[in-house]
Amino acid sequence: MAMAVGLIAVPAWSATSGVVDAHSAQDPARSVTITDIDSCPVLGEKDFIDSWGDPRSSGRRHEGVDMVAERGTPVVAATDGDAEFKRSNLGGNAIWLTSDRGARFYYAHLDAWAGDSRRVRAGEIIGYVGQTGNARGDHLHFESRAGDAAVNPYPLVAPVCLPTATPTGPGTLRSLLR
Repeated sequence: MAMAVGLIAVPAWSATSGVVDAHSAQDPARSVTITDIDSCPVLGEKDFIDSWGDPRSSGRRHEGVDMVAERGTPVVAATDGDAEFKRSNLGGNAIWLTSDRGARFYYAHLDAWAGDSRRVRAGEIIGYVGQTGNARGDHLHFESRAGDAAVNPYPLVAPVCLPTATPTGPGTLRSLLR
């Protein structure tokens, strides 16, 4: 069951320059809008906080939400779209989900994928929580993007995930996932 979060308007991304075009934000035909997601990315018990912008290794900043869950917990498509399964040193076993609405979602550190790259429906199992790549502790790293611009996913996941999340003090998760 999806809950309304409202809209997060994001300026359009230019494929030619690789940057967000702030001038096109007023032109709906040229902008990508990330709307509500339909399913919580982690199916089952999980714990997470708004860790957007927290420091990470090599001077990076966190551009997602880390959802701590037991290894092997199912990970599902947050919305309908096309899922591309990839592997990288940083994200380990990862998935790029491009929604029908044009937004992109990045799932990282999966223990395993469920199948291969394909068209998926919201709520469909696409992988399992793990700690592959540059990760410490079992969790799903979940990002939302408009083009190359990262957008804080916490306002998207909180309404669909919090009913099954376990509240924890922010220090506990931040220290585990640094």
